[in-house]
Amino acid sequence: MTTCCLETKCTLCCIKTNMVLTTHDIQTIEKLGYEPRFFVSERNEWVQLKNKNGRCVFHNGTVCTIYDHRPEGCVLYPIVYDKDHRCAILDSDCPQKHCFPLSETKSEQLYSLISSLEKERAGRKKEKKIK
Repeated sequence: MTTCCLETKCTLCCIKTNMVLTTHDIQTIEKLGYEPRFFVSERNEWVQLKNKNGRCVFHNGTVCTIYDHRPEGCVLYPIVYDKDHRCAILDSDCPQKHCFPLSETKSEQLYSLISSLEKERAGRKKEKKIK
């Protein structure tokens, strides 16, 4: 969260999250002592953060308990991918989006993340077919 998120106590992005995870995200969180079954759910070969009590399992109602080790998608948010226009945009649902500059660097990071997520999902689909 940027300073403006902290100042306004905005945690909207942590409510009913659908944050997709990379293998690296999972490994990073595992190193903190969490078992994947605690924080990972899978749907349609997408691996994502679980929710508990209507918010991310790592949000305690006040703050993110793994903030310094949060998934890359959380770090990049509110920069998201607009499928219709095939480009990075600021999520219109984020009330603090004005605090986040949409730079070429951040856009490239998002595109790289999406590429990794899609490759990992394709691998899970292929693995599922083999079984």
